[in-house]
Amino acid sequence: MREPRVLRDGSKLMMPLDALHPTQITVGAYHVAQKVHVTRRISPARRPAFLDQHRVHVVIGPEQVPYVVDHHHWVRAWHDLGLTHVPAIVRRDLSRLGARGFWKWMVAKHMVHPYDEQGQRRPLHELPVSIQDMRDDPYRSLEAFVQLAGGYRKVREAYPDFKWADFFRRHIGGPLDTPEAFAAALVRAFHLAQGAMARDLPGYIGKLSC
Repeated sequence: MREPRVLRDGSKLMMPLDALHPTQITVGAYHVAQKVHVTRRISPARRPAFLDQHRVHVVIGPEQVPYVVDHHHWVRAWHDLGLTHVPAIVRRDLSRLGARGFWKWMVAKHMVHPYDEQGQRRPLHELPVSIQDMRDDPYRSLEAFVQLAGGYRKVREAYPDFKWADFFRRHIGGPLDTPEAFAAALVRAFHLAQGAMARDLPGYIGKLSC
């Protein structure tokens, strides 16, 4: 019996959305909704090119299972829109490793982030098995909208979004379970992002000049 071929780094292909496994426990539901809105506004003629711009980054694990390592919010938005296949790019094919070696590599390379909606680290076996099972962490939406509004710079570093989300979690009380509560928290979060308490966070830019 022939072994499955190993995909080269950078290989591009279409993947069934329901085959994708998250490497995070949470997404921000409001941020997902924003990406649903953005995708809906793209005309059918332009949609393939748009999806290609936001390809899901995957690592291929044991038994050829694809694990999402970037663009969890996009893929959840596309799930909610009813897409069945999404464009993906392979970061690494580790399908020949056993489970232990695979997860050791994923942790060492910061490719997995098993933190729940309270910001608490959970064991790897509690990772969701499907995109639809990811849970809402409103502080991840806070972080995303602050960054989109220019509150801090996007940086190439492992999980800066989680660091900002945890910062806001420590300084902004919940629950953030209504649009009104979230809007008030967003104003507070933007001001906090410019303050001295945030100066050690990745992408900090300080007070914005008018």
